[in-house]
Amino acid sequence: MKISFGNKDLEFPGPLLGELRASNELMGDAAALHARMEEDGYLLIRGLHDREKVLAARRVVFEYAEANGTDPFKPGTDLMDAVYNEGGRTALRTGLQAVTHQPEVLAILEGGPIFDFFNTYFGCPTGTFDWKWMRCVSPGGQSSPHYDFVYMGRGSRRLLTCWTPMGDITPDMGTLTLLHGSHNLDSFKRIRETYGETDVDTDGTPGSFSNNPLEVSEEFGGRWLTSKFEAGDVLIFTMHTMHASTKNISDRWRLSFDTRYQPVEDPMDERWVGKNPIAHDGSKNTRSLNIEEARKEWGLQK
Repeated sequence: MKISFGNKDLEFPGPLLGELRASNELMGDAAALHARMEEDGYLLIRGLHDREKVLAARRVVFEYAEANGTDPFKPGTDLMDAVYNEGGRTALRTGLQAVTHQPEVLAILEGGPIFDFFNTYFGCPTGTFDWKWMRCVSPGGQSSPHYDFVYMGRGSRRLLTCWTPMGDITPDMGTLTLLHGSHNLDSFKRIRETYGETDVDTDGTPGSFSNNPLEVSEEFGGRWLTSKFEAGDVLIFTMHTMHASTKNISDRWRLSFDTRYQPVEDPMDERWVGKNPIAHDGSKNTRSLNIEEARKEWGLQK
């Protein structure tokens, strides 16, 4: 498959972008799941959710987009195909509770399968942030490499991210892409200790570590991995697993959610919980660095 990643066109799978491995055979075995997470920095679980329930949630999201956006879908096409209409807008944004807290959506993000998984993984009751990150990405969209800790690191050190594709997503549509080794290789140790421990709201440091994912792997090692995903799959990873996305070079909107889970007994990052989470507030920033300045300060510049 021809895909676009950063500023390069690539073949997938290939030497620069490999295939994620699934961990379904470890389901129910907490020790084995922890060992795999320590080794890989992620867990790909195929078919965790009922496919039809995921598609029902997808329909609810796109019905809202059609009713409240500006001609987001190409006329004459099926809503569920989410074919992009040139210049269209969905009116969807991350954290929009009118959508993220619809029953069909919460049946996936806060339903039995995901909580059963994390209750087993943590060995105790699980909690999740009230804020849900909804991503509806138009053609041409992509995300840059980053650690999630910099956005939500004030609470539990056992916090994990779960990426949920709301439909079948192939790498040409903009799939989540993980840098294997970024969570545990010695070559990333300085990155984890500097950039990886900052807070975008108080330290004034950039959220993304780089604008070029392949530059990161070339300089520090590791290998980028992604996959074809189907409705029902989930990809779970640590706060210090660097990730980005391939570019959406298709003619469709790409819909996914990313949500966070942790033991309820641990403190939660106050920015993302409550009836009306405060989210990001940069009012305490005393400075603002661009990525080149920040990497020089951290001793990570070429």
